[in-house]
Amino acid sequence: MRIRIISASVGIPLVLLAISIGFPGVVVLATFAGVIAGIEIHLMMSSESHFSGSVRIVSIVMGPTLLAAMSSWIARSDRISSEQLPVTLVIIFTLGLLLRGVSTLRRKSAQTSDWVFWIFAAYVGLALAHAPLLVGMDSGRELIVMAIVTTFLVDTTAMLVGVYAGRSRLAPTISPKKSWEGAIAGVVAGILTGMAIDAALGISFTTFTAAMLGGLLAVTAVLGDLYESWIKRKAGVKDSGKLIPGHGGMLDRLDSVVPCLMVVYWTAVWSGL
Repeated sequence: MRIRIISASVGIPLVLLAISIGFPGVVVLATFAGVIAGIEIHLMMSSESHFSGSVRIVSIVMGPTLLAAMSSWIARSDRISSEQLPVTLVIIFTLGLLLRGVSTLRRKSAQTSDWVFWIFAAYVGLALAHAPLLVGMDSGRELIVMAIVTTFLVDTTAMLVGVYAGRSRLAPTISPKKSWEGAIAGVVAGILTGMAIDAALGISFTTFTAAMLGGLLAVTAVLGDLYESWIKRKAGVKDSGKLIPGHGGMLDRLDSVVPCLMVVYWTAVWSGL
């Protein structure tokens, strides 16, 4: 626990510094996170994978990185509106995955299980691509803080309730420690946190929207956590990496936050912020 606290005391100020800087700081942070996440995904893939050489390294490592950086460049240069960008990235990356699959159809040694990691890499990169777009909004800094703080409180509440009152396992084969009691408590915490942060930071959501967003962030955080846990089960590892002492890898810290960036962004766009 001591090591976890020390790591958090270093990491949290760095994240807050990047957010305070604004667009450039978040671009650097998202790109760095993309690089590390890509490396971790590459290392989790089986060494027997058909794409075990330089092709896989470049594709997996640079995929999330390029998606995060591309969103910054396109949005900043006004080549496409920020509202259209995520959909465009989905199309581009889906076509890339399709072409990758077609190229291996005649290779009997190709492992279909590799798709699990390639799709996960696309998901991570696409989610990270929303961070620069989010901070570029009028209330961008406040919205990113809302995503991070809400996710942190949801995770903490779910963990504590799960430890002391958890009886019904949520997903025993994927993450045995998670419980329905903890998940429900996390949703309640998310709703309350969403309304509190909206009021404290003056984000201008309606009370109903802030509450719904908080609850949706809680559900999204749980699903993001379970998705990454499932990937680790497929890879046969406990942690995605060893970058952060006491916490594991970059993906272990981003699993809940990353999908919440997308939820906050699209809620803000829908609300006209």
